[in-house]
Amino acid sequence: MQYKKTFFLLLSILTLLCSLSLNAQTDSLQGKSYEELIKLHESTLFKNPTDSKTYALAAYKIAQKENDSRKTAYAIYHIAYANSYIPLNNEALKGIENSISIAKKFNDNLLLFKNHNLRANIFTNIGKESEAIDEYGVAKQYAILTDNPLNKIVVSLNIAYVKKVHENHSGAIELFKENLNILNTLKTSDPKQETYKKQALFNIADCYLRIKNPKEAKKYNDLAIEMLRNEEASMFYNLLLMNEAIINYQMKEFDKAIEISKKAISYYTSINSEDQLITPYFYLGKSNYQLKNHKDAIQYLEKVNAIIAKYKIVYSDQKEGYEILYKCYQKLGDSIKASKNLETYLVLLKKTDSINSNANYKILENEITVLDSNNQKQQKLAKYLYISLAFLLFILVGFFIWFKHKQKQNKLRFKKLLVTIETLEKPKEKIVAEEIITKEISNPVTDENALQILKALENFEEKKLYLRQDCTLGYVAKKLKTNTSYLSNVINTYKEKSFKSYLSELRINAALIQLKNDDKLRSYTIKAIAEEFGFKRSETFSRAFKAQTDIYPSVYIKNLENQHNK
Repeated sequence: MQYKKTFFLLLSILTLLCSLSLNAQTDSLQGKSYEELIKLHESTLFKNPTDSKTYALAAYKIAQKENDSRKTAYAIYHIAYANSYIPLNNEALKGIENSISIAKKFNDNLLLFKNHNLRANIFTNIGKESEAIDEYGVAKQYAILTDNPLNKIVVSLNIAYVKKVHENHSGAIELFKENLNILNTLKTSDPKQETYKKQALFNIADCYLRIKNPKEAKKYNDLAIEMLRNEEASMFYNLLLMNEAIINYQMKEFDKAIEISKKAISYYTSINSEDQLITPYFYLGKSNYQLKNHKDAIQYLEKVNAIIAKYKIVYSDQKEGYEILYKCYQKLGDSIKASKNLETYLVLLKKTDSINSNANYKILENEITVLDSNNQKQQKLAKYLYISLAFLLFILVGFFIWFKHKQKQNKLRFKKLLVTIETLEKPKEKIVAEEIITKEISNPVTDENALQILKALENFEEKKLYLRQDCTLGYVAKKLKTNTSYLSNVINTYKEKSFKSYLSELRINAALIQLKNDDKLRSYTIKAIAEEFGFKRSETFSRAFKAQTDIYPSVYIKNLENQHNK
């Protein structure tokens, strides 16, 4: 089961099922309006993201020619959307940043919601779940401001997906079902309501499959398939079809699983979506293994590995694939390839299950001994032990090199950090508030109320009120005699960061300076230090410290102690 890319591909496909389907080619753009090009972009995004990007770029040129900033911002967002599926994630993230900066000038809450939600999707796709959660929080705030309950549901569904990625399947099921109930009772004519129902049903089924409950999975998957009876040529229908194949596999209906998987392969091949072939190939391999068709199983599982390597995809079941390949080659008497796949399996096993890896390693060692019994047992065993020792030596050397590299990296980061702290310790010049603001932010302040808030924030920083553990957005808003929404908007606009990032940065900067100059403070536990600077939990403090400085507080303190002891 493909965790990451499939989910967001699914959400976007469903959102656009209600869009007009246009089949224009990239060589017939002349005379197309901005709106027509955007519709072309949306209708081709999941069939051919490269063509979709071409349409979005053409729309961008029209917006530039018309000098329409709002259209420009939306076009940049659509270009980023296409880049995320090519995938060109770095380009997509840059585009999102540009679109957000323009959208803020218009207070376009819908576009801000779309951008932050897309950025969170990309973060999740590349394994940055912590950053993704933060982005979903921002997206949720903008979703509320759009006054469209469906936007809030989108964020909630994405958060449920992150729970699924982290294998909190019961929590994910609960949240998906909660959203499904809301969608069933929501009174709206928006066609996206049905879209999100299908998405929730798909993910509930997927979660039940992950906890090996095919009966419950079938119930929800069948409901989603029934909603798509007239759309059998769609990407989403074939994702549900693969769920059906997995359900049959878990129910030990292996021939049926093979039949359905081949249908999915035929569809994905027809739309040139090679990366989506991983899951059907994987279940073809597993099903053939269960039927003792070892050669066929090898053929399909080797294809899985080739696609993973080509697109550098993170596939959660790859470890199981290597285990099956090892057993298949073992059955066919190919001890060299069996050993090769065993070694790869052991590496993945140690990464994903360090607690049980030693026990599993011994079990597999016994299996290799059985494999070698057909030839000269002593010679084979000696060879295996040699490989094992060489592998362990390789791991030890690799760890030593990594450790030394990490030490050197931390020293360089520490030196750079000292330069930053030196700047932070310099007294601020007392100049006119407007000049300070102009220097510190990229947007000039034209709002008198915003100017007052920024001046009040300077006073807030000077008094170090941010070190209070009860310092929340509400607390600061009350102190500054304003409301939370306006304060948050001012900080987002003129400080160019969220309130959470603003508060965290102030606290970490204070910790950096005081730890450098206070011997006694450095002797405290990390928990005590965290509380000293307004954090309630040491984990939150350490995570924020690492995010801002690239090193953990314990490493920073150790380097300071070494420096002072010289």
